[in-house]
Amino acid sequence: FAGDAFMPLPYVVDGDADDMLASIKKIGRMGLENIIQGHGDIILRGEIDAAVKENLNYVSNIKKAVKAAGKRKNVDEYLEEITIEECGKSRVYLGGLAETLHRRNLRALHSQMHGE
Repeated sequence: FAGDAFMPLPYVVDGDADDMLASIKKIGRMGLENIIQGHGDIILRGEIDAAVKENLNYVSNIKKAVKAAGKRKNVDEYLEEITIEECGKSRVYLGGLAETLHRRNLRALHSQMHGE
């Protein structure tokens, strides 16, 4: 059971993005038969590598996007323009909640990175 350490959309609001990346990498190296996520479908052995890569890419992409946002004049507007698809995920995950969670990830990560 991976719990919230592995979900269809990594959620960094209550944690640290670098810790999330480390957890996802560790899960990928464990040689698991399947992953039972905190939310979402069970990930089968043949799907694990792709799911790990997708989650690593998402967290890396939001970190890059938020870093770029810190250089903008209107940060909030810029963050609103960053789509979940641009970061490598689908908005249909988690019964349509993925877009809302993505927005929260961006705002929380901005606060963590820029101390606001």
